[in-house]
Amino acid sequence: MPMKLKCKDPGDPGQCSILRCDLRSSRRLLSGVLSAVLLASCHHVEAKETNEVTREESGKQKVFNFGGGSPVEFIVALDRHFRTRLVQILTLPEALSRTKVPKLRVEAEDPREVLTLYNRLDSPTLGQWRFEPNVGTQRPADTNLNVLMLVPDKNAVASRKEPGTMKIKGVALAGIPDAKWESLMRDIELAKTQGEEVAAKGLGDAFFGSIRAQRDSKVLIVAGSEAYLEMVESLVSAHRANAEIEAKEAAAIPKAAGAER
Repeated sequence: MPMKLKCKDPGDPGQCSILRCDLRSSRRLLSGVLSAVLLASCHHVEAKETNEVTREESGKQKVFNFGGGSPVEFIVALDRHFRTRLVQILTLPEALSRTKVPKLRVEAEDPREVLTLYNRLDSPTLGQWRFEPNVGTQRPADTNLNVLMLVPDKNAVASRKEPGTMKIKGVALAGIPDAKWESLMRDIELAKTQGEEVAAKGLGDAFFGSIRAQRDSKVLIVAGSEAYLEMVESLVSAHRANAEIEAKEAAAIPKAAGAER
């Protein structure tokens, strides 16, 4: 209902002006009070809803799912799930950058619980996570870490030969027909490609090398890592064994034909 104010003395313009000013001030004050009450009410409702969601989430542990991938993809998945920034402090050696992290499903409220489970897998090819601070009896509210790095397994490093070691060796091709040499070279190149892929993933020793066949002397000169030399020698032996079997079978055919006559 609109307010009506009357001047006691209509003939006094100053008195009427003061009353009008008081009325406008009262309206502005009332409008401000109503706005403040409405805003406080909205904030109260929002805060209440947020607290209820938090209580519902805290009642059960979050389940972290990882479909497998590289160590970097693994840490990015942790950041997305736990809303952390671990990838910013990640230290990852080149030897483990292509490691295949297996699929994981863990009920956890802290990324360190997932990293601890990873370490319990105790696989030489996966390495071990080192992080600070460790999981203590009292878990801090902030799940971010100060240090995070993936280190190679000590036993795996100790058992590995020096990657820069190169050897040169001559392998006899006697017993392998010249017509089969091309097939032997193709097998060696194929095995070399597979060996390089395995070594690049950090799953084996250093694998590199080259070969050169000497037709006059029937010697295959091999230069490379020890794993490469072992591969070449095994393929030469396999081709030699096949050639001997084929030669025996070929020699047996005329004898069988003569016996039938």
